[in-house]
Amino acid sequence: MTLLTDIDESESMVVHEGQMYDNAETSDEPRFQMDLNDKDVILEELEDLLQYPRLSLVKILQLDANSFEDAGVERLARAEVLVKLDRLSLADNKLTHRAVKALAESPVLHRLRHLYLQRNQIGPEGMRLLAESETLSGLNTLYLKANPLGPEGAAYLAASPHLRNLKELFLDRTQLGIEGLAALCRSEVMCTVEKLMLPHNGLDDRAIELIADSDCLPNLVTLDLYNNHLSSDAAQIIKQSPKLKKFKFLQVD
Repeated sequence: MTLLTDIDESESMVVHEGQMYDNAETSDEPRFQMDLNDKDVILEELEDLLQYPRLSLVKILQLDANSFEDAGVERLARAEVLVKLDRLSLADNKLTHRAVKALAESPVLHRLRHLYLQRNQIGPEGMRLLAESETLSGLNTLYLKANPLGPEGAAYLAASPHLRNLKELFLDRTQLGIEGLAALCRSEVMCTVEKLMLPHNGLDDRAIELIADSDCLPNLVTLDLYNNHLSSDAAQIIKQSPKLKKFKFLQVD
């Protein structure tokens, strides 16, 4: 495990001083990161890990590209030792709506603020379960890149009665289309979003009009529309929108 000296993972650093380590071991708040990405962790090994008492000290748990699939997430979502977990990454684990259901109904993950589910097999039903979850209502970051959500999944996200704290929303390669984006641009879910990532979604200039005219993006700062079908005028339309009062950064082709 790595000791973190900052809540923000991007700002964190490894320290080795004995006193800081001792303080972290006895702190009421978790201060460690555990990285088990691409370790071929199977279900039985995950179950053993979840019996490890010091896991309660982990703030950031990274389990990308392993072999426990939906059954592992179902077990993880019930592990009381993770009650203080802040950040969970489960990319590339062949997850379906079963895994999302377990996370959404978890009795222990109420403090989760950052959830990474990219490159899985989560479709509209998984998005519905996530959107209706009270457990996950505190999420600040939701990373869904390369999941087949489609317009229907986007509509479920837009209709969520609970997701009112999102700041970073990653929807790259999710097959949203114009219909899905239109639903999001009318949604209160988007009112807190500061970073919106939409590359590779088959969008055209209608997307620019929807975003520029939306009343639900007052806090948008960063927008990524890379590799969509946009004209050369797109950037100016976004930048000149009077409704995007905090907007600063745009990525296009």
